[in-house]
Amino acid sequence: MEKEKKRIFIQKIQSLPTLPTALAKIVSVAENESSTADDLADVISKDQSISSTILRLVNSAFYGHLRQISSINHSIVILGFRTVKTMALGVSIFQSTSNPKRQSFNRTKFWTHSIGVATFAKRIAGKTKSGSGIDQEALFLSGLLHDLGKVVFDNYFNEEYEVVTKEALEKNEWIGDVEMRLLGMNHSEAGDYLAQKWQFPPAVIESIRHHHNVDEAHKGNGGMAAITHLADYCCRKMKLGSGGDNEEVALNPLALETCGVTEEILDELIAEVEADRDSIEAFAID
Repeated sequence: MEKEKKRIFIQKIQSLPTLPTALAKIVSVAENESSTADDLADVISKDQSISSTILRLVNSAFYGHLRQISSINHSIVILGFRTVKTMALGVSIFQSTSNPKRQSFNRTKFWTHSIGVATFAKRIAGKTKSGSGIDQEALFLSGLLHDLGKVVFDNYFNEEYEVVTKEALEKNEWIGDVEMRLLGMNHSEAGDYLAQKWQFPPAVIESIRHHHNVDEAHKGNGGMAAITHLADYCCRKMKLGSGGDNEEVALNPLALETCGVTEEILDELIAEVEADRDSIEAFAID
């Protein structure tokens, strides 16, 4: 991207609305202490795309409920206000940054990968030494949106990013290295710019920025970044979806140490998620 393209990129991010309309409405209701479950359900239900995606997610292997949940109101009753609010934020952020006319990589496989990382993050947190202290809502957003920068690149530098994804696939190279070589910044940095612009929770910003370099994450939020790193590693190892390339990422020993888990535990979780592969992939296609 060189310095000039990077400057243009940052300008484009800075010129974006503070929040997309649908997302702004959800945030407004969610942050109003007097809002009720009906208020949240009403604002979500008015956006058919967001509400239908949430219902599919609620009924997917990610939550694993035996009974079919058929409405946003029912979702809030079963999962709680905060959980459904976070799901709505995650889905609306993902959709608001997607442009179906400008796609340099397979978005279905990308969505599968994103849901896969969120699924692994939830399960890894259950195995960590500090799992009970992890904010599950922030963890969901971290997993779902960890590669947000790739979508941002694709929207605003589509032609250049097509070259990046093509070269990563043809040379079997990790896409982050190709981004740095051809664009001068990687998707973690790009996602960080948008996450800060839209005022994501600090732990989520840290995870987006540092899930590939856990060593640089701030200590207070390092656990979230470490879990997201391990979740991304697991998802890539079992080739669940695609983050735009076919490469596995190197496993950071610090992430294992921070979370207090072993490679053997990760292999066990991979086997568990493998059993849910069909439902996760079907969710992304629907």
